[in-house]
Amino acid sequence: MKKKEPAKNKELIYEPPILYPGFFYLLLAAWTAVCVFLLGSKALQTGWPLGQLLMIAFVLAYTWYFSLGISYKIAIDSAGTIELTSFRRKLTLNPADVSMAEGPRLAIIPFGFIRFRLEREKAYLFIRITDESLQKVLAVIRKNNPEMKFKGL
Repeated sequence: MKKKEPAKNKELIYEPPILYPGFFYLLLAAWTAVCVFLLGSKALQTGWPLGQLLMIAFVLAYTWYFSLGISYKIAIDSAGTIELTSFRRKLTLNPADVSMAEGPRLAIIPFGFIRFRLEREKAYLFIRITDESLQKVLAVIRKNNPEMKFKGL
């Protein structure tokens, strides 16, 4: 009989309302469809070279690759470890790995992204800035990493 490993104790979890990521990806899908339709019809009419079509396809694929890396959930366990979950990956961070967190630049809009500046990359999180559970998560991160800078939060 195998012993089950105990589940990690998640102290705090924040997920934005499904409407925010859903609207973002719906808008991105519509943008992609319009681009493919308009550029595809133009390419068929004028006979664009294959290189240009491949470049456009690369830009669209890279946009989707980046967008699927935006986290829709953040969890902090009792040890202070931060876990960001996106459709593409699950990123586990030590609080000391994060040097800065930047909120939305327009304070009048209650939703947007938080950008976490890491050593070699940036991680993004969908947010609703007025959410209490988000504020609790940010308070725990501040407590665990007092040297971390916060902008716009």
